[in-house]
Amino acid sequence: MNEIGLFDVNFDTGKCYWSFELKRMLGVRRDVSAQFHLLLQCIHPDDRRAFGRNAMQPFRTDCPRHSSIDFRVVHDDGRVHWLHMERRAIVREDDSKDVVRIVGFALEIGAPARLPRAA
Repeated sequence: MNEIGLFDVNFDTGKCYWSFELKRMLGVRRDVSAQFHLLLQCIHPDDRRAFGRNAMQPFRTDCPRHSSIDFRVVHDDGRVHWLHMERRAIVREDDSKDVVRIVGFALEIGAPARLPRAA
């Protein structure tokens, strides 16, 4: 059975959480704090553009409440792993509808049948 890695980013407080399982999937040490620039360094270069577009959605006014993406990560030893990520956007309950938090999970998968394409 695959492990599930969890993440939680609170834009109001600035706190960011990655579970130990997610850190293992990304190939980072357990004692490393969750940081977006570190995450981008783990993403396969060919998948960074598509991943970046997905990651920036919460900062747009038309942010979908749910998003998913398949992408590759590259570990320090050169091994490549495919991950599937599901993300939920939590919005402020006022007229602004600003995204205040994103929560989600990732799990390791085999290569998807349909490969994502960066635009």
